[in-house]
Amino acid sequence: MKDEDWMLDTVEVWAIALTDLKITRTELFTAQRKSMSLEWPPTAPADFLALGRTETKGYPDTRKAYEHAVDYSGRLFDDRDDWKHVVIYETARRIGFTKLATSSEIFTWSLWRDTYGKVCDEHKEGAEFKLPLDKSKQLAHSHTPVQVGSETDKQITAQLAELRRIPA
Repeated sequence: MKDEDWMLDTVEVWAIALTDLKITRTELFTAQRKSMSLEWPPTAPADFLALGRTETKGYPDTRKAYEHAVDYSGRLFDDRDDWKHVVIYETARRIGFTKLATSSEIFTWSLWRDTYGKVCDEHKEGAEFKLPLDKSKQLAHSHTPVQVGSETDKQITAQLAELRRIPA
């Protein structure tokens, strides 16, 4: 919200809402610090609080995870093998790599916060997510065309002739 939008009743509503949401002093300071670097500041107390409650035990910080996902989503597929955590990759996959790479932060940040929390909860409850395959560990595919007149060509021709004799 802009400074001129902060009337006394707005301050009172935010104070009541943040108190009801049980904001801690640490969360307040974290949210204040993080909101300063946003393109678009939070316009609702719950959005403001979400900035302060980004530490999910055992998982990367929501904001840092978002920044990592946006950075990696914009890369070519062959250059996206170094995802920091499986929940970051899964969240980016659900939202859409192209959407993260090309859409405005005003749209993707709130979508990220909601989805990331759900993915972390699912992972905590035992859901298994997979990172993309490491290209260096994938089996290579090769194809050798059959040479006309080779032994293989003769076997294929014989098989096809046999199939043509079978009535339909």
